[in-house]
Amino acid sequence: MGASDLLGRLALAGVKLTLLGPDKLAAEPREALTDELRALIRGHKAALIEALAPLERGREIRRQRALAKLAAEPDRQRVAIFDPDADPAFVICTIAIRGVGTCQLKIPRAKFDPWAVLEARERPKH
Repeated sequence: MGASDLLGRLALAGVKLTLLGPDKLAAEPREALTDELRALIRGHKAALIEALAPLERGREIRRQRALAKLAAEPDRQRVAIFDPDADPAFVICTIAIRGVGTCQLKIPRAKFDPWAVLEARERPKH
């Protein structure tokens, strides 16, 4: 079983695997992990880290771009960066909110409407 097959199997089981460092993985929710899935993760750890590393680097690059754009526009409260090329099934939108933080949205490509995202970003607080 390759890393992509195992990541798919974990996703079907409702488990999200995250790279926490150069050699550390986290799997959540813990209650969804079976002994078999734990053993598979341990047995394929190096391949899983290799598969997840580019995704994590891309996430951090998008986050830094959003923060840089926010810093360059001091009058703006929020910015959004769209990455349509990072994932074949999703458009990734990274949002930075001044004084709050950042988040990443994976929007299914078939349902992606950039104008709706931009409108939501510009909507004032209630």
